[in-house]
Amino acid sequence: MILNLITLATVKTQLGISGTDNDAAIAAMIPIVSSDIRRILNTGYDEYVLAVFDETADTIDLGIIRQRRQGFYDTASIKYDLGQVIYNPNIDEDTYLKSFNPSTGLYTLSATPSDSGDYVYPTVTMGQWPAISKMIWYKISGQSTSKADEKNVASESYGPVSKTYAASEINSQYDYPQKLINDLGSPFVKVG
Repeated sequence: MILNLITLATVKTQLGISGTDNDAAIAAMIPIVSSDIRRILNTGYDEYVLAVFDETADTIDLGIIRQRRQGFYDTASIKYDLGQVIYNPNIDEDTYLKSFNPSTGLYTLSATPSDSGDYVYPTVTMGQWPAISKMIWYKISGQSTSKADEKNVASESYGPVSKTYAASEINSQYDYPQKLINDLGSPFVKVG
């Protein structure tokens, strides 16, 4: 399992930042926002999938999911969407599933693994990267609901684009603009 759901390089790419002036602030905020996203989406991204991959190819065979729940293991078949980000120590961070071959049952990865492995942790999807990056920048900009309440607006900019949020647009439970929370997608529902 990995704490950070996105890398510094991906955040900078998503925000259109080319310099290094904000690197320390972004790197410091990534684990905080990653933790917040787990809370918002109601998932720890702690379920691993049996997989077969090695350093000789950029393909992966995703097998049976095994969910850890208080020492009891459930198994079920699962299909992944393209763009699903996966993690294993032998796979570069921010690697995602970029294609699927139904005749072989193999997914193609966006990067070739550095070594073999037998499991992966699915995390966010690459479609969530823009929202995650904006959430990081929102926190770096020092925005909070108390600041928004004091000024009645909260402003932020992403490269050449600027956005102002009214206090009513800030989700008071999570302290992010509701639009960014909505862009993450629906929270997972945990049962039992």
